[in-house]
Amino acid sequence: MEPMVTNKVTGEQITFLETAKETNGEYLLIEVALPPHGDGPPLHIHDRFEEEFEVISGKLTVTLGKTKYVLEAGDRRIAPIKTPHTFTNDDDEPVVFRVRLTPPSKFEQSVRIHYGLMADGLTDEKGTPKSLAQTALILTLQNTLIVGIPLWLQRCFFGVIVKRARKKGVYAVLEKYTGEKL
Repeated sequence: MEPMVTNKVTGEQITFLETAKETNGEYLLIEVALPPHGDGPPLHIHDRFEEEFEVISGKLTVTLGKTKYVLEAGDRRIAPIKTPHTFTNDDDEPVVFRVRLTPPSKFEQSVRIHYGLMADGLTDEKGTPKSLAQTALILTLQNTLIVGIPLWLQRCFFGVIVKRARKKGVYAVLEKYTGEKL
């Protein structure tokens, strides 16, 4: 697998520095390059891993709960498990930062699938997969729950969709993005 993937909508690039496989499932370390005025994901939580952000160059705005932090080179901030968070580049210059996910969940696979679908033209203009089953799988693999939608509803709804899609073999076509059975 290529060490770097690109989000065709935002221009964000993610480089996998240390994969879950390389760390025996302890963590995943990625480096993210986000263009000027680039947005990250919507406000969300993970209830199975924490994220640690470390800025390499530029300025990164990290939102934890209702508090925004502007991080510069060398600054770090942790998004603990179950803490609503997001990030943006509110600056006129690109930002490069690292994210350590502990434990890694299946975050790498989810990103490879999502960005692969974008590259293949299988998402809408905002980068959302055209298939609800694919969106459900991506969010489930990366343990991402969107703030503002009841968490129990997301888990139930996506759980049913993923289970049915797996049973029907819908995800076999996505294996080209990850090199492994889903």
